[in-house]
Amino acid sequence: MFQLLRCVPRVLGSAVAGLRAAAPSLPLLQPASRPCARPFGLLSVRAGSVQLPGLLKPRGPCACGCGCSGLHTEGDKAFVDFLSDEIKEEKKIQKYKSLPKMSGGWELEVNGTEAKLVRKVAGEKITVTFNINNSIPPAFSGEEEEPSQGQKAEEQEPELTSTPNFVVEVTKDGSSKALVLDCHYPEDEIGQEDDQSDIFSIKEVSFQATGESDWKDTNYTLNTDSLDWGLYDHLMDFLADRGVDNTFADELVELSTALEHQEYISFLEDLKGFVKSQ
Repeated sequence: MFQLLRCVPRVLGSAVAGLRAAAPSLPLLQPASRPCARPFGLLSVRAGSVQLPGLLKPRGPCACGCGCSGLHTEGDKAFVDFLSDEIKEEKKIQKYKSLPKMSGGWELEVNGTEAKLVRKVAGEKITVTFNINNSIPPAFSGEEEEPSQGQKAEEQEPELTSTPNFVVEVTKDGSSKALVLDCHYPEDEIGQEDDQSDIFSIKEVSFQATGESDWKDTNYTLNTDSLDWGLYDHLMDFLADRGVDNTFADELVELSTALEHQEYISFLEDLKGFVKSQ
């Protein structure tokens, strides 16, 4: 029995060899090809391809008929018209066509929204810097007043006033330190006519190295919230003796307001040009 089982592989091997010899040219089985379900043109987009007409072609003229080839909507046109009217109205109510001058011999330097006032006296240099960004306090008071009889609503709109924080830096000839006083306009003091009260306040006082544009936070800073009133009054007198008093603060508001309005009109003009450009 075992002899017969041993002969089975040999017999099968001989049969397979005979089949290979009898049919040497039978092709091997190949997987059936199936058509691609996605057009080839969608998979390969080249410059000049004709499969996707209009995909890479420039836009045609806009719908408004102006002949431009860029994005230009009816909303843009209405926006430009609105800005044109707004610029015209702002120029009509512009109080100063040029920036007002400060009394007391202050020299003005303007760099965009930042302004610097410099005054030299008796071996000292006093520099006041301020920025008109975010310098207009919110006009919302919480209570809406009804227009009085015979007065239009727009006539009751309050005049916008710029009251920026400002920094006073006092340096002495030959000194490596500068006394820096950070000042601001308290909201409850703006517009007050009382000559006895100060219309600005000192928030912080510190010493900084002269000639350095970036002040160090590691230097001690004196906060005036918990300061002795005697020391605070002497600091205010120190500023007044150097020309930083109520008169200066009033003129600074006028200057800052004029600069802010000037920059606002320039912004509107730039915005109009940007929206209108093709």
